[in-house]
Amino acid sequence: MNRLAGIIIAAVGLIITLLGALKIVPGVTQTGIFLILFGGLVFGLSFIKKPDTEGVPRMSTGETLLNIFVSPAETFQNLRRHPRWLVAALVIALLSTIFTNLFLYRLTPERVANFTIDKTLEMPIMNDQARQQVEAGRQNAIDQTKDPVLKVGQAVSGFAGNTFKYAFYALIFLTFGLVMGGRINFWQAFSVAVYSAFPVAVIHSVLSSIILFLKDPDDIHPILGQSNLVQDNLGFLFSPSATPVLYTLVSHISILWFYWIWLTATGLKNAGERVSGSTAWAIALSLFGLLLVVAVVSSYLFSGFIS
Repeated sequence: MNRLAGIIIAAVGLIITLLGALKIVPGVTQTGIFLILFGGLVFGLSFIKKPDTEGVPRMSTGETLLNIFVSPAETFQNLRRHPRWLVAALVIALLSTIFTNLFLYRLTPERVANFTIDKTLEMPIMNDQARQQVEAGRQNAIDQTKDPVLKVGQAVSGFAGNTFKYAFYALIFLTFGLVMGGRINFWQAFSVAVYSAFPVAVIHSVLSSIILFLKDPDDIHPILGQSNLVQDNLGFLFSPSATPVLYTLVSHISILWFYWIWLTATGLKNAGERVSGSTAWAIALSLFGLLLVVAVVSSYLFSGFIS
């Protein structure tokens, strides 16, 4: 069934790609490519065997989504025998899409698009010809930000992109677990990747949406605000424009990041077949370190966008 779903998704992606390439539906080419890749991922994952249920009763999806907040260890233990991810990943994508559209409504598409374009023009690698091309496309960029078809496409691309991210995390969990003497099935690792992100995403999206309407829009950064409005870190100690690397570094010292690390370690310990607590924590902290390095390097290379 998953193989058939993967083929159908890839075929739909191919059609959307052609519609975008032929300008019949402008701007959807990227979404089509994401769907082709996503369909390939679904097809490929269908060949990976799931763990034996061993007669363990399956916790319902609703119970899983609720219990991951109040009883994560028990939830991950059930996911060990009944790994799943789709509904949780869809909820994460939906909440992200809702917040993104609320953000554009609150700050206006014009301000967000113009700010991004202005920062692009300030990049040292931009020559005069490139600046002219970017400037010529300013109005088109604003119009695309308002286009409902492209918004749907961005939501679909975001969901597909997140799925690839979870698959990458699962591969890291699987590899590190084996290297450190543990044993964990890929689907178990995939469930940990998704369900450790789920509570953090829900809390972050809800709080950010509330803060979005409590703060003056002029006080919200058009780029940084899209990813984080929850001030649960030490980012306020540094200026993003003056010290972007330090700002990014201390921004990851936050309650929600620590919560994610703890959930990941809890998930690996309870969802894995044979993963010790120390191994689970080592893997979770290693992934956090990798993500931190990527964020710091990105802030150094594209410091202008967070100033």
